[in-house]
Amino acid sequence: MKQCEITLKPYGKNGTVSRMRVSMVLDGWGRSAGEELGRMQLSTVSIPGCDAEELRVSDEEGAVPLRTSFSSPYPYELKHWILERSLCGKTEISYFVSPRVLKPEDICGPYFDLRWEDGGINGAGLSFLMNIGEKERGRIRLCWDLSAMPAGSRGVCTFGEGTVEYEGSPEQLRQCYYAAGKLHSIEKGEFGFYWLTEPSFDMAAIAEYTRTLFEGMQKFFHDTDPVYRIFVRKDPFPTSGGTALRRSYMFGWNDTQPVSVTDKQNILAHEMVHNWPHLNDEPYGSTTWYSEGTAEYYSILLPLRLGLTDRETARKEIQKRTDAYYTNPTRQMENMEAARICWKDRRAQRIPYGRGLFFLANTDVKIRNATEGEKNLDDVVLAILEKAEKGAKLGNQVFLGTVQEISGLDLSEDWERMRTGGHIVPLQGSFDGLFDVREVPAEEADTGKKAVSYLWELKK
Repeated sequence: MKQCEITLKPYGKNGTVSRMRVSMVLDGWGRSAGEELGRMQLSTVSIPGCDAEELRVSDEEGAVPLRTSFSSPYPYELKHWILERSLCGKTEISYFVSPRVLKPEDICGPYFDLRWEDGGINGAGLSFLMNIGEKERGRIRLCWDLSAMPAGSRGVCTFGEGTVEYEGSPEQLRQCYYAAGKLHSIEKGEFGFYWLTEPSFDMAAIAEYTRTLFEGMQKFFHDTDPVYRIFVRKDPFPTSGGTALRRSYMFGWNDTQPVSVTDKQNILAHEMVHNWPHLNDEPYGSTTWYSEGTAEYYSILLPLRLGLTDRETARKEIQKRTDAYYTNPTRQMENMEAARICWKDRRAQRIPYGRGLFFLANTDVKIRNATEGEKNLDDVVLAILEKAEKGAKLGNQVFLGTVQEISGLDLSEDWERMRTGGHIVPLQGSFDGLFDVREVPAEEADTGKKAVSYLWELKK
């Protein structure tokens, strides 16, 4: 069996982490001359990644000569290393990465970047781990070398603290979050909550809320894997957000926005939902409506169903999204058109959230009506998850086909209208039938043009 051992060695001094050494030992990883050894994501959806500094590659014949090339498959900027000769036997790769240096004009974006913070470091594996083969599988081992860090430092990734071993693909490590340094944590079994900067709010209350939420969501999505870890970073920005990866997410906080369970409960729920419903989003933007739409839908309804929030809170969340979507000047863009500009025009970046939410809410109503209440959107989402576990390649047609299998409905025309930016009229009975909805006049944000929006009220 192929083997891959990765060692991470961060260097900490005077309260900062200046860089981190990444070492890889590959055994049985055959490559021929002209093939790619690996690649780095220099940028992901506009967020800077790391270059491989002082890269050294050797095998049983000595130093391995390489040449580089670059590509820009949207939304990435990639650097490739191509072999000038075939690999011979065990191969060692080592390089350094440096944390991102933030500029005054930088704003909050997806939390993929590697950053130092209060004597530690955190970030996503995809920003600093070389991609050495997305389909390669073998025995994988991740280790930490904390000898250049202050005493008491810890190293944690999504899969656990310290050394991690599993059989699978090294790509799984790129889809993890990482943190090292004088970490604070709240842990229960394989559920963990980790941060570096001492917070100005009740972190324990947020950790307890998210653990309870995870247990409820895990049961709803028929998930038995106990592993889930949440990483927290302090932002220098006036706004903060959250980003989900494999069985984990990272959320941010700052000194200008309030932080409490109430303030953060929806974004915490949204990012957690991302662990389950998804379709294959290649090319980028083709199925974003589903991943973001389901995250919005269940981030509102599952906390309500679990008794972690109330109907008025849910109504406010639905209204907030209604106001944002139906007054968005880019709401009539076709899905792929919006995806192409979404990291330049943040208004377009929000399109799949609202569009997916209201399309899915209407789909739920139509399925309930067609099956006399016996089936609903939950059945579709869970059936797609089951197909994913069996190895099915998930695309838009899988969604439409699953709806038809469960309800007999052909929603092709509805889906096409949604995809091309057609107007979506929210149906009575949406969101578990707990609310009434009616049309109201509105104005587009930024333009002041007349628009049509909707008002949600608690059903009496």
